Amino acid sequence: MLGYQKNNLKQMLHQCPAWKGERSHLLACLCDCEDIDLAFDNCINCHRVQSSTMKNITATIADRCRIPWCGGNGAIQVRLDVIVPIIVVPSCILLGTIGPIMTVGALIAMPFLMFIFYRMWRRQHTKVRTKFFSTWANTSIIFSYFVFQTFVVAFRKILLWEFLLFFTALLALLYGLYLTKKNPGFLKFGHSDQEKTAEDSKTWQQNSKWVESLKNNDNKWKDVYLNGQSTIQLNANGENNSIFSQSESPNVVNENTAPMIPVEEVTWVDSRPIEGHHLITWCGFCNLQRPPRTGHCYVCNSCIAVRDHHCVWIDNCIGANNHRSFLVSMILFIFCGIYGSHLTLTTVCTPEIYYNWILWPNDCRFLYTDFQTSISFVTACYVIVSTSIMLLALVQQILFISQNITSQELHRATMNGMTCLGLYAYNNVHNKGLRKNWAEFIFKTSRSISLKIPV
Repeated sequence: MLGYQKNNLKQMLHQCPAWKGERSHLLACLCDCEDIDLAFDNCINCHRVQSSTMKNITATIADRCRIPWCGGNGAIQVRLDVIVPIIVVPSCILLGTIGPIMTVGALIAMPFLMFIFYRMWRRQHTKVRTKFFSTWANTSIIFSYFVFQTFVVAFRKILLWEFLLFFTALLALLYGLYLTKKNPGFLKFGHSDQEKTAEDSKTWQQNSKWVESLKNNDNKWKDVYLNGQSTIQLNANGENNSIFSQSESPNVVNENTAPMIPVEEVTWVDSRPIEGHHLITWCGFCNLQRPPRTGHCYVCNSCIAVRDHHCVWIDNCIGANNHRSFLVSMILFIFCGIYGSHLTLTTVCTPEIYYNWILWPNDCRFLYTDFQTSISFVTACYVIVSTSIMLLALVQQILFISQNITSQELHRATMNGMTCLGLYAYNNVHNKGLRKNWAEFIFKTSRSISLKIPV
């Protein structure tokens, strides 16, 4: 009997990883990943972690991020750049409820975590587009409103008209974001024999207003868009993805015939790139001649009419069709952030009234006495920080619109040494004065192109 037990013990020892000289740990029960072991060993030994190791770790974690589902196909895989913001934003706010030091630490840690993850994502993925920032923004809005509705309103200190005003502004913000997410004004090469639908035709008519302004304002572009050399038509590419297209014809402008202007002759602000000492009017990605004020977005993989920039927070370009709704959404976001934070702080703190109608938080000594008060205060601080950043972006947009210039045009002008302090552009042929610039932006369907630009 004793000999039998010894033989079993020897067999068990021979099967043990430590007996064989192999490494193991308790975390292997959760994730048996050699790359994680190697990365931790390198960190402990102060050695550099190889990029291939980090790529394998990221791929492993992304593969394990799954949600159980009863659809018959097993657990659903969740994108890592989507699940991380959903976890990080509420977790940091909840950690901030512990005390004032943790509140400051959480607010400082959130942008650092955002930057670190984004750097890791860009390093390990070839895809330019990511849902990380848009998911972060959506999570912040949803969680902040959840805290306001669940904890702040529960104090029963907010009046009905105050709540209705805030809720109405929030609904208007969501509608503005919906309009901003629509087609910004895509310009892309396509074929004339593709099937058209009534809904796509309606979208094309809306998007073609900018091209119509080119036809009416500048005779130079009539040869391109009207006289049979290249006809504008719809390329049915799905809802909200309808795009302008150039049908193929013998006289169509191509890469070899598209004009290139020597850089010495470019004395105006232009959004198109300068390569090889020439202004390039042809887009090799979209296979079309870019009109003035057009920019190619490498994230959307398309040319955008009057492109301003690609907003990562809504994962959409800002162009000719959605710039006004984008500006309105920024204003509504700032209003909701300021007003919601004011309602929260005057609720959790003892307020003091000024001029018989302005409430201002005065006594805030008991912010961390209970969870309801602390989470309301920390969320308000997070909203104030986000609103302050948005306010700076709004000031920047006001400066650009006042000059009738886009972010891309200002960026090109800065590269060419045609700006003052990176905020004001010289030789801006589109600048018609403050009043006319704002009147054109608000009331006209599209922003005009100066006749001083030859191509």
